Amino acid sequence: MQHTAMLDFRTCFDARKDIVSLLKQEQSSGVDTGADTGVPRQVRVLGQERDGAMLYTWSDVSPYRQDDVVVSHIGLYEPISKVNTVLFVHEKLVNLVNCTVNQERTLLGFTTQEKAATSSSGSPSWHSEGRHHAQVYRSYLAEVQPANRVFYLNIERDNYLMVQFLHGKGQGYGDTSSKESHMLFLIHKELIGLYHMKLSRVGYSGVEMCGQPRTEVLAKRFQWAQWDHQRQRLYYLSQKKKNSNSKMTFTCMQFYEKHPPEVMMEVQVPIYLPPEVSKAPSTYEHLPLSKKVTDQKLLCEVMTLPGGSLCICYQHPIMNPDDHHGQEEDIGEYDVVDIEYSVFMLHRGTALHCCMPGFARLEAVNIKLHFFPFNDYILVFSPGHLLHLLNVAAEFEPCHHIVWHGQGVPNLPSPSSDGPSLTTFLRERAGLCVYDCRQDIAYRVSVSKEGFADVFAGCYLPSTRLAIMHYAAVHHKDSSLSRLLVSKMCNDIGSPEVSSLLTEFLVGTTYNAMRRQLDMRILPLLQFTSTETGRGQLEKNEKGQQLARITYNSMRDFVQMKYSKVDKPQSDGNFWEHLRYNLQKLSIADMWPRFNTTSLQQHINAANQEAAFADDLVEGRVRSSSLLKRISDSARRAFSGSSTPRKGSLGGYAVLTFLNAAERDMEQDRVVGMTVEHLTDHLSRYLPRETRIKVLNVAREFVSCQLQQAKQLLQFIWISLGFPPDGYLTSNVGEPGRPAESELFHMTERFYMAAQELCFPLPNGFKTFFTTLGFRCLDSHVFLQYVDRGVLHFTDDFRDMVMEDLGDDRDNSEMKLNIVSRLPKRQALTGLQQWNHPISTRFLSKQYVSSLLLEGEDLGWAAQPRRVSLSDSYSTTSSQDSSEDDSVDAHVHFPPLATLMKLLQMKEPNTKRHSRSGRYVDLKFVEQSALQQTKQEYGTNLSNVSF
Repeated sequence: MQHTAMLDFRTCFDARKDIVSLLKQEQSSGVDTGADTGVPRQVRVLGQERDGAMLYTWSDVSPYRQDDVVVSHIGLYEPISKVNTVLFVHEKLVNLVNCTVNQERTLLGFTTQEKAATSSSGSPSWHSEGRHHAQVYRSYLAEVQPANRVFYLNIERDNYLMVQFLHGKGQGYGDTSSKESHMLFLIHKELIGLYHMKLSRVGYSGVEMCGQPRTEVLAKRFQWAQWDHQRQRLYYLSQKKKNSNSKMTFTCMQFYEKHPPEVMMEVQVPIYLPPEVSKAPSTYEHLPLSKKVTDQKLLCEVMTLPGGSLCICYQHPIMNPDDHHGQEEDIGEYDVVDIEYSVFMLHRGTALHCCMPGFARLEAVNIKLHFFPFNDYILVFSPGHLLHLLNVAAEFEPCHHIVWHGQGVPNLPSPSSDGPSLTTFLRERAGLCVYDCRQDIAYRVSVSKEGFADVFAGCYLPSTRLAIMHYAAVHHKDSSLSRLLVSKMCNDIGSPEVSSLLTEFLVGTTYNAMRRQLDMRILPLLQFTSTETGRGQLEKNEKGQQLARITYNSMRDFVQMKYSKVDKPQSDGNFWEHLRYNLQKLSIADMWPRFNTTSLQQHINAANQEAAFADDLVEGRVRSSSLLKRISDSARRAFSGSSTPRKGSLGGYAVLTFLNAAERDMEQDRVVGMTVEHLTDHLSRYLPRETRIKVLNVAREFVSCQLQQAKQLLQFIWISLGFPPDGYLTSNVGEPGRPAESELFHMTERFYMAAQELCFPLPNGFKTFFTTLGFRCLDSHVFLQYVDRGVLHFTDDFRDMVMEDLGDDRDNSEMKLNIVSRLPKRQALTGLQQWNHPISTRFLSKQYVSSLLLEGEDLGWAAQPRRVSLSDSYSTTSSQDSSEDDSVDAHVHFPPLATLMKLLQMKEPNTKRHSRSGRYVDLKFVEQSALQQTKQEYGTNLSNVSF
């Protein structure tokens, strides 16, 4: 089965189109781009600054020399305004590997890779760690506004050098009386330093350095470093011991505009230096836009997510057969190995470990995993091979990771056999953008709804489907994906997974609606998934082969934050406060359980029993207990709230024309009331500082969201099965159901099962709708079994439709009798008054006579008007007999009946004697019923009647 790709990659930047074509246009128009002749060639992107500006280089003829020598140029491209600026023209052709510009665009720092200076013997010079290399790195600093001096930083190493200017929120980083620019310099495996350069103004807009820069050493001997230019943070890994088997120490350093940098976190992580890295000279990829200083074999990435989430992603190394030098064991190209990666969730004190078995060594070595933050998830991506979405945000316990291999995984074109090499690309308000370093193309990444739906329908394991449904319900920005998934479920109604998927939809969408209205202190106490969290996952394909195994390990004892001594402004809001709050929650997380609606079942059953006992005691006239009063009040508020659309509900407002919103269900009132009461108690227990009124309002809003999402799901089911959004069911209950209505019934049955399992309230009118569907779509015996087992329920509206729409032939009369016999006494008597049949008139007459003879019996039911006349009940008699029956007088023609009538008349209440005969059950009705039935059985000769 061919799957649509789960993610869309749409080009948002192409160096060949955006930069090269712009340079050509400027040259043809006479604008000075730093080239006099020819066209720009070998354009290569070097880096990107915090504001999104692109730094790039190209080789062309120098405008400052007469000998047409090709030299290196450095330009700046603004993706938003599409403005191109030449910053610097070098005096010769060099291999630029790193470049940065300060915020005012007056100073330029860059690193080159050049041939090492040779000794007198002609061999390359010796450098760090006693090695000698043919290529070395050198860093420079240039004044570019105006173009003036170039300074060599007097640093030459065979290990990689990176320079990076710090940027602030406003122009003039630091904003001090004496303007300064600050530049990081990193020497791999040696040190991390900071240059402080004082600036002075030249002319109207020019700036130059004044005096020697002040240097500061921040750290020594690091193995890996990553600069986060958006948040102005530096992450690095170092080893306290030189032993390669020792754990790495992860350090996070925050930079500020007006204060010195500060170490915010230090934690030991189980990341070990690969043997081939520790014993051999380092190799570097020189990827554009990459802000990392590391050996290319140490694959690590740090990323942050909203809400104070900090993760370290690490791909475990695999020994390459080409790097096998002097190993005791043989390493073959076709050995079967595992691809493994770990995500250290520092905000949760937990490590996620994923193992993917069954790869040939030669294949596994060439599979590089790319890690990106994607909404509340971490995207683990290898083009054409695998796509994992890890649900690791601080707001949620880790669960429901989406694991997918093979078809449906996007593939990107690449000229290299190693595949594309991707890194993060900055573009304002564009979500996730990734940059293909080999193609110099940036892509905007978004969810493909069709791709997710195809994988949802075609995947093998239920856990994958459940994870996709969870993503759609909780994390997707609108309800369009959820609706698409529901339509896929409607194509396979018989699947045993449907109920669990609908359960996840109800829980997830309710949480999603609540999270838009509540603060972070209340949300950890609300349920966000219907399944247990933190259990790990085991993913397999249709052949039973294991694709991935996800497990968790605790790191709580190792993760600690350092507290700031001075209150400093954050570069990205309150990230560190949120992270500190998340770490503090770890000690009490197990003591703060989320509210689970399934725990209400026994309380709801007890409330139903109490209500049934009250009804049986005095036919509903007994005063309700205080509990039932509170339940009734909460239900009234909740149902009134759910009928009013609220902003923040998922995907708009569901208006269900096929449900009777005026119908009330006391059982659902009790579900609502119990939910409000127990959620209020739960929130009050763990949030003692909140007022009772506030938590009560939260509980009521929660139930209103539940009802709104239940309506939303019913509407999705209705529309997915081809019914018009504003349509109705066929009004005649006796008409057999169409195939589409049969599918609707079975899907609604799955919805009802999910709601019952969750103790989820159902919208008004649902029971009548569901029972009507079942009556029309099921065999009569099966229908009655559904009723006897409590799945379908007889409501007043359904009873009225049955009595009105069904005829009185033998089968229909038997069904009516079966329905009436299963109704409570009051509802049964009301139904019999609406039934145009001798059985109903005989029973009602006997019931009325019995009620008169037994003093104290309630006669309220008899005061309800009948919908049919008495003569219609005996349609088997001739029209002549019927006319005679209407005028018959029992006092004259049948003295035994007259005697009984006089006795009953003495006991009949005065209020009944003046009611209109024929519309109510009274003595006139009893008298006529007796005569009609007697004449039907014995004819006009009453002497044959046996008393």
